[in-house]
Amino acid sequence: MFPFRLGTTSYIYPDHIVPNVVKLAPFLDEIELVLFESEGLDNYPDETQMKDLMSLSIHQGVDFNIHLPIDIFLGDEEEEIRVKGVNIVRKVMERTLCLRPSIYTLHLDLRNKDGREETDIEAWRRRILRSAKEMTEWGIEPKRISIETLSYPFEWIEDIVKEFGFSICLDIGHMLIYSQDIPRYLENYLSQTSIIHLHGIENGIDHLGIDRLNGKIVDLILSKLQSFTGILSVEVFSFGDLKNSLGVLEQRWKKE
Repeated sequence: MFPFRLGTTSYIYPDHIVPNVVKLAPFLDEIELVLFESEGLDNYPDETQMKDLMSLSIHQGVDFNIHLPIDIFLGDEEEEIRVKGVNIVRKVMERTLCLRPSIYTLHLDLRNKDGREETDIEAWRRRILRSAKEMTEWGIEPKRISIETLSYPFEWIEDIVKEFGFSICLDIGHMLIYSQDIPRYLENYLSQTSIIHLHGIENGIDHLGIDRLNGKIVDLILSKLQSFTGILSVEVFSFGDLKNSLGVLEQRWKKE
């Protein structure tokens, strides 16, 4: 129905990753494996679960993309914290490589480990550059690492993304929360985008169904995706939000 690959997260049902994939795989092209937290063994699929996921991928024709942990700080001024973040990225990539993920989505957070946003942007950028250089030494194809749009203007890291050949993750919900210019972002960055995170917001809360979005915004986004062949991940975390979102997509797409 769509030119893009349609996906959602691995936490739609209140269960572990594998049972979620079992239920979702027959209906979607991609599953976003959400590994938001770097601490705790229960956050990562074990060897048995990995084998189950590989089998599901082969027999159900579903692919995976990996959302790397968000509690890492690749621009932190403390070298130990920065290096720890780089090592966590490598650990997750090595552990999940057997799934042949289409994309690894990465946050280049402006915050440090204490939750405070960096104010010296040039110093932060230099540390981000160092982390990016270290990650590209592992041999993974750079465009398989997508850098997500966050709270700050993407122009701050646009040159770094281009220099290393990373792709982009456009997060529509983040753009709305931070009052970013969606038409301009789509115009400037869609050609470099490998994955889009689409979710609704309401009263400052995001990751809701896209039925919470203004219909004009949905129509604008879909009008730009007529030839988009990347991944559209409906980044929600409940069956109700997923069902409502897919209904909106089907209804609005038919109007294009």
